[in-house]
Amino acid sequence: MEIRTARIFIVTLFCGMTSAVCFDAEAYAGVLYATSYEAPDYSVGALSGQEGWLNSFDIDPVVTSGLARTGSQSLEVRQAAGENPFGLTFRAEPYSTSAPMVSVGHSIYLDGTDGWTSPSTFLSPMALIGENGFVSQLAVRDGNRVEFGGEVADIETDRWIDLKLVLDFQTQTSNAFVDGTFIGSEAFANSATELVQVEIFHIFDNTTFNSPGPSSSFFVDDLSIKSVPEPLTILGVGTAIALGTGFKRKLGKVKNK
Repeated sequence: MEIRTARIFIVTLFCGMTSAVCFDAEAYAGVLYATSYEAPDYSVGALSGQEGWLNSFDIDPVVTSGLARTGSQSLEVRQAAGENPFGLTFRAEPYSTSAPMVSVGHSIYLDGTDGWTSPSTFLSPMALIGENGFVSQLAVRDGNRVEFGGEVADIETDRWIDLKLVLDFQTQTSNAFVDGTFIGSEAFANSATELVQVEIFHIFDNTTFNSPGPSSSFFVDDLSIKSVPEPLTILGVGTAIALGTGFKRKLGKVKNK
C-alpha cells in the first residue's frame, strides 16, 4: 500500500514538473500597462496629449469609435493621399525596471479599402526603445506580410492581427509572434536592461521617404505590456504546485487507511 502511494506521488510530481516546462509564461506575468483606448481614459479625437501619448512629425493617430478589437474604441492611423507619410507616436515610461523579460502585444487592423500599394507601403506598428535607444520592432510591408529579423509571416487586410514582441533582457534577444505563432528571434539592436518607450512608428511610402504618398489606414487596439518571470521561476512554481498536490494526496490516502 505504501509502495503504491509512493508511485502515485512520483508520477504526480513528474507530470507537474513536465507540464510546468510547457506553461505559458504569460500566465504568471504582471501587467505593467494595458489599454483598449476606451472611455473615460480616452476620448474620441487626437491621441497626442491623452494618457501620456505624444506625437512627432506629420501624422497624429486619433481615437475613434466603431471599429475595435474589444470594446468600442481603437486608434486609427490614417494618411490622406498627398500627405507627408512620416509619423512617430510614442508613450515614454520606465515599464520594466528589474523585470527579466517583458512582453508587449497589441492588435492591428489594415483597412483593405485603402492603397496598400506594392512595393512601397511600409509601417512599423510596434517599435520598442530601451535606455540606450532602439531595441526591436515588427514591420508590416505592402499590407500583406509582417517582417522580423529576416523572417516573414503572411497577413491579410480587413481582419484583426495580434502582434507580440517578448524582450529577454538576460539574453538580449527579442522574440516575435504573429497571431500567437512564433516567427523568429533576433539580438537587440542596442543593449537594454529595461523598456522605456513604446512607439507606433509609421512610414507609409518607403520608396519616396518623407514625401507625399498614397492613402493608407490602419487601426490599433488592445495594447498590453507585461513583465514575464524567468522560466526557472515558472518551473519552481509548477514544481511547488506538484509537490503540494502530491503531499495532499498522500495525506488523504493515509487518513483513509
